[in-house]
Amino acid sequence: MTDNPIFSRPGFAAGAGASDPPPMFLPGTLLATPDGPRAVETLAEGDILTTLSGPQAVTAVGVEVVPRADWAFRREIWPVRVPVGSLGNPRPMRLAPGQRVVLSGSTVERVCGVAQVRVALRDLVGIRGLITERPLADLRRHGLSLGTPAVIEAEGILCATGDDRAEDVALDIIRTAFAEMHAAGEPPLRL
Repeated sequence: MTDNPIFSRPGFAAGAGASDPPPMFLPGTLLATPDGPRAVETLAEGDILTTLSGPQAVTAVGVEVVPRADWAFRREIWPVRVPVGSLGNPRPMRLAPGQRVVLSGSTVERVCGVAQVRVALRDLVGIRGLITERPLADLRRHGLSLGTPAVIEAEGILCATGDDRAEDVALDIIRTAFAEMHAAGEPPLRL
């Protein structure tokens, strides 16, 4: 018997590993590029995205399609609906629940003791109108990688890519800061 694995991890064929981009953006999500916003589904390897640290090339793209029969009873993968202004977005949008967003501003600094925190959207559901929304058809999510962790803008929302590090701030404190940001008028609407 050989030690060669057939699968590198459960449910993924050998070769589908950590370099594959995590699917996080739903179709129609506009990402910032030097030439203006572009829908995530139109991006390809080599295209340039605007990040907080400057323009960076997309190094990998991926698409995940979950048939309706597979997501019907798996609420944990349903998209999160983000109402206008909840995270600085000028229009309502939907993102994957695992998408990490960047919260910053004077309220975050006062409550959390740091300038910014990154948190998965699923952890903010129930605050400022964020809800889990049942999809109406097959669930399609687009992922991309820039080769290194980066922060990109998706319709006014700052989203972390390739960044799975845990925050040093407790989740309940982050949720409190997010709730208090509303009273402080943060974040401002990004148009």
